[in-house]
Amino acid sequence: MAPLANLVDVQARLGRPLTTDEETQAAGLLVEASASARAWMACADDPDPVPDDVSLVVSRMVARVLSAPASPPQMQHLDQFSRSAGVYSQSGTYTEGATSGSPWLTKDDKRILRRYGCRGRAWSFDTR
Repeated sequence: MAPLANLVDVQARLGRPLTTDEETQAAGLLVEASASARAWMACADDPDPVPDDVSLVVSRMVARVLSAPASPPQMQHLDQFSRSAGVYSQSGTYTEGATSGSPWLTKDDKRILRRYGCRGRAWSFDTR
């Protein structure tokens, strides 16, 4: 299936052109991010045309991965980190949903995609 966003959308999220290496990486990440968005929306078919909001979420997922700091994988996507020397203590809190290297959906992304999903439909049938 085709990605739900394109490289131009990712560049718009980043606010800069992609490097050659980033273009190659972003192409694969767009496929992964689109698969995650499709799975969360739980529809049998993609909306046609793809709504701008859906493209925004998918491109934002890719931009998050591309803009991750160049730190060791275990240090990426930390919201909070503390370290002590006295009794050798170390702790960290990761961004909700963040993974190391793969696109992820935030609560805000899910809120935006909710309008386009096929989740939570209730049906009632007359049983008489």
